[in-house]
Amino acid sequence: MRIRTRAFLLGLLPTVLVAIVLTAFHVHNRIGDLEDTMKQQGMAMARHLAFASEYGVFSGNRTALEALLSQVHDEPWVTSAMLVWPDGTRLVRGEFNGAFPALGEEATWQDKKRSWFVSPVKLGDSGADDPFIGPGDSETAAPLAWAVIGIDLAQKQALIRELLLASLALTLIGLALAVLLIDRLALSGVRPLLDIVDTVKRISSGGFGTHMAVTAASPELRELQIMVNHMSESLRAYREDMEARVHAVTAELAYKKREAEQASLAKSRFLAAASHDLRQPMHAISLYVESLKPELKGRAGEETLEKIERSILSMVELFNAILDVTKLDAGVIQPELAPVRIRRVLLSLAEAFAVEADRKGLSLRVRAPDVWLESDPILLERILRNLLSNALLHTTRGGVLLSARFHQGQLRLQVWDTGCGIPEEQQPRIFEEFYQVDTHADGPSHHGLGLGLAIVRRLARLLGHPLQLDSRLGQGTVFSLDVPLLIGAPAHVDRASTAEPGMLAGRVVVVDDDPAVRDALGRLLSQWGTEVQVFEGLPDVRGGLHQAPDLILADYQLPDGATGLDVIEAIRARWGRGIPAVVITGDTRADTVQRFAALGLQVLYKPVHPSHLAALLQKCLPVGPRPGHPE
Repeated sequence: MRIRTRAFLLGLLPTVLVAIVLTAFHVHNRIGDLEDTMKQQGMAMARHLAFASEYGVFSGNRTALEALLSQVHDEPWVTSAMLVWPDGTRLVRGEFNGAFPALGEEATWQDKKRSWFVSPVKLGDSGADDPFIGPGDSETAAPLAWAVIGIDLAQKQALIRELLLASLALTLIGLALAVLLIDRLALSGVRPLLDIVDTVKRISSGGFGTHMAVTAASPELRELQIMVNHMSESLRAYREDMEARVHAVTAELAYKKREAEQASLAKSRFLAAASHDLRQPMHAISLYVESLKPELKGRAGEETLEKIERSILSMVELFNAILDVTKLDAGVIQPELAPVRIRRVLLSLAEAFAVEADRKGLSLRVRAPDVWLESDPILLERILRNLLSNALLHTTRGGVLLSARFHQGQLRLQVWDTGCGIPEEQQPRIFEEFYQVDTHADGPSHHGLGLGLAIVRRLARLLGHPLQLDSRLGQGTVFSLDVPLLIGAPAHVDRASTAEPGMLAGRVVVVDDDPAVRDALGRLLSQWGTEVQVFEGLPDVRGGLHQAPDLILADYQLPDGATGLDVIEAIRARWGRGIPAVVITGDTRADTVQRFAALGLQVLYKPVHPSHLAALLQKCLPVGPRPGHPE
């Protein structure tokens, strides 16, 4: 309740209470006086009628009695006047009531409409000269008749209503005057408080610096108004100071953000540049190793070549991890959902990592139902491959389990290991880039770049598959991935061609500015049965290519500012737009990756694994006989 209302009621309620009590008391007394007056008047009229009719009743002068009754009936409020004899005879003027109580001495009673008053008619003392009445007989003689007066109650009720209305009018007039007086006098001291309340409301709504006029006559209220004004001014100054600080902090954060973005951009540029420079020789080495396999097969150098290949594969995995992070951050990877037969995927992964598990003396088991999931097969396999590789890397005893079980309408894929576990305080950070956990008791581990789990988290978010981690120090770790089940398993799934690289045929144009890459790639493609033409750049292609190729393999960065895109465009412009083309590059910058995706080109990133190259060539080239074998 508002303070103005409280003050108003505080002054008004006592006044109303006093007015009600006084009015009720006055009305009650007036009604009592009115009833007493009517009783006295009615009884007096009955006595007067009894006295006046004494001689007429005694003498039997009916004419005189009728005149007397008519005179009494004409009096105000009188509705009935009558004389009643002991034998029941009545002489009536006005309304007649057919029933009377037993008549004796003076009496009064009421019915629904009237008040009745009765007085006996007796002979008075007529003196000693009357020969018929002896002295003193009149007082003891029985009544000759009874005088009865009826007074209308409606008149009484009308008077009471007039009394009530008059009292109510006086009370309302008094209350109105009281309200005016309270508003003029009682509320005059509350107005400063109302001003203070209004000012505080505006301050609480953000109106810092709001001031009010100091108008209170009371010293206490005047001091309170001054203090509220000072508080408002202090809040305004504090707000301005805080706004200045917020602006300063915001500017500093913006500067720090720009610094972080520039550092991230510089890092990406450095990684892209370093990746490109290192990929070139790694790409050539990988191709040379593949081309040496037929020459060293069954010879002493075959084992050494295999070790070199494993080292190259490790380097390729590191480069691919960096490339995956770059492509995921650039947003160029989009999932393509398809049916996935999960048991076959898990068994294939177990077979691929079986050698590594045997080398470390670990068991590698698969426990999964043969069901179909809906996901991107390539990205899902990459997640599981990274989790499995991470589990084998950090497990020195026991084993690893690939499992799948139904969970809340989905299939929960899990990778269990019996490694050392991950400390609880480090678990939130293991999905960060370049973060590695020391889980080895014999010293820190320096395997990889710490990008495997970062890629896993990005891919899981991209696919919309929730990823969970549960690890206990000294007992092991389990990673869980929830994947939706496929409703209605497919009758069959197309399988990729399994033709060996030696079954290739056709004419391939290779364009690369690195002589080692051109030589290694030319040798390898020749071993696979293709007819190869190698060129250094765009001018050589324009001058030396005289026949339409079946496939174009072009490096992205070429001499004189040209690109592989220029080479592809020139060849297609001359020999036809339908010629398939593949861009081979070590440039992993986000804008370059996005450009390739926008053009819809097939891309291989250096160093290219020979098996990946062979798989792509099988899709683009006609299949022919292996060299040295009959068709």
